[in-house]
Amino acid sequence: MNWLYVGLPLAFLYLIWFGRLIHQKKYNRPLLIIAIAHFPYLLANLVAPFRGFFDSGYAGYQFGLIKIPAGIWVTIITGVIVVGSFLIATRSLKNQMDKLWVFTFLFDLALLIAMAGPMFLDILFDPTGSNIQLGEYLTISGIWVALITFFLFAGPTLYAVIASAKRVRQTI
Repeated sequence: MNWLYVGLPLAFLYLIWFGRLIHQKKYNRPLLIIAIAHFPYLLANLVAPFRGFFDSGYAGYQFGLIKIPAGIWVTIITGVIVVGSFLIATRSLKNQMDKLWVFTFLFDLALLIAMAGPMFLDILFDPTGSNIQLGEYLTISGIWVALITFFLFAGPTLYAVIASAKRVRQTI
C-alpha cells in the first residue's frame, strides 16, 4: 500500500486545523514557538501509528534512540508522540496551556533526549554520513543537514523544554 494515501489527507487536515488556530491569534510568541516545535514530530510520525498496526511488511520504526520492531509497539509509541504533539500544539495556539505545562515539559524533555538530541548529535559528529534525499538527483548533505535538523527538531524542542520548565517552576 502507498502510505501517502493516508499521510497526505492527514497532513492536509492538520494544516487546515492549525491554520485556523493560527488565524484566530489567541497565542503569544512563546506559545507559537512551542506549537511550531511540535509540527515536525507530528508530520514525521503521521502514518507510523497506522503502519505499525496494519502493514505486515513494515520494517519497524527508528528515530533518534528509539528503535522499535514492526508491531503494536510502533502504534503505541508513535501514537503517543502524535497525540501529544497535536495536543500541545493545539493548546498552545489556543493559549490554554495552564494545566499542561508539566506534561509539556516531560514530553518535550523525552523528545529531546530520545529523538532530537541524538539525531542532531549524530549528524553533527558525522556530517558526511548524513544525507537528505529529495528525489533522485537532489541530495543535501554535510553541515546543511545538521542545520536543518537543528532548526526543525533540536532547537525548537530545546526552546520548548526551557519555556515549559520556567512555567512549571513558576507554579511550584
